[in-house]
Amino acid sequence: MKELKILAVLIVIVGVTYWGIEPLAHSIMHKHIEEAIHKYNLPDYKFSDLGSTPPLDGDPVKGKEAFQMFCTSCHGLKADGINPPMDAKTAAMSFGVVPPDLSNVTEFIDKKFLYHFLKDPAKATENKKFAMPAMGLNDEQIADIIAYLESKAKKVHGAELFKEACGRCHGAKYQKIYAETPPENLKKYLGKVPPDLSIIMKAKGEHYLVSFINKPQALLPGTSMPRVGLNKEATEELMKYLDEISDPHKEQRQKVGIIVLVYMLVMVGLTYAWKKKIWKNVH
Repeated sequence: MKELKILAVLIVIVGVTYWGIEPLAHSIMHKHIEEAIHKYNLPDYKFSDLGSTPPLDGDPVKGKEAFQMFCTSCHGLKADGINPPMDAKTAAMSFGVVPPDLSNVTEFIDKKFLYHFLKDPAKATENKKFAMPAMGLNDEQIADIIAYLESKAKKVHGAELFKEACGRCHGAKYQKIYAETPPENLKKYLGKVPPDLSIIMKAKGEHYLVSFINKPQALLPGTSMPRVGLNKEATEELMKYLDEISDPHKEQRQKVGIIVLVYMLVMVGLTYAWKKKIWKNVH
């Protein structure tokens, strides 16, 4: 029985060390990050700092007209057969970054954020150098455009979500996904080439990434990355994908780990039974 108690103590110590040391070290070594997360209550999927939003019950028919008037000079909407006015290389040279196709944007961008973004892109993204200018849209026009975009959008998952939400600036080379904007244009526009995200989950961890994506300036003041306004569902889906590509054999390794642990427990049980048998008559 004494040996089993010792084993239990060792299991607790190992467990605390394995699951507790990293969070403790992070809170000490990256105190400013934890303070920022607490200060802004991140992730904030209500985007509280942007203020209130009027009713967004627009007319998609009028929205298409407004979209064609105000948006098609830079953007395409392949879901409705609207192609972008420039190829990717020309667009990157003109704007610094390739403007996104907006077919599915309402599926992964928060609706409230999208309203404020269309109202004032620089304020919503917290990036004064953001390439898109304010278009002078009124509330009705914005509501109509959002309604039109919603009528054409479809759900995106995994690699497709990564490409649409992150792929204009970031790549994942191990998945053979490369940034849509050429690196030389990104460097000129942003100051440096954004990192490849193949193993970013291992480097930063989900806790940091979720908060950083939600409000980049809070965790890294002065960063050139804009706030993109991902909703909660899309953020969780993106984290799942980043976790998968950063450690593609994780599930297989965990299964092997469980088998090893079961084997060790069986051997411990047999060893203990053998010890009891050998020493039962020894006093």
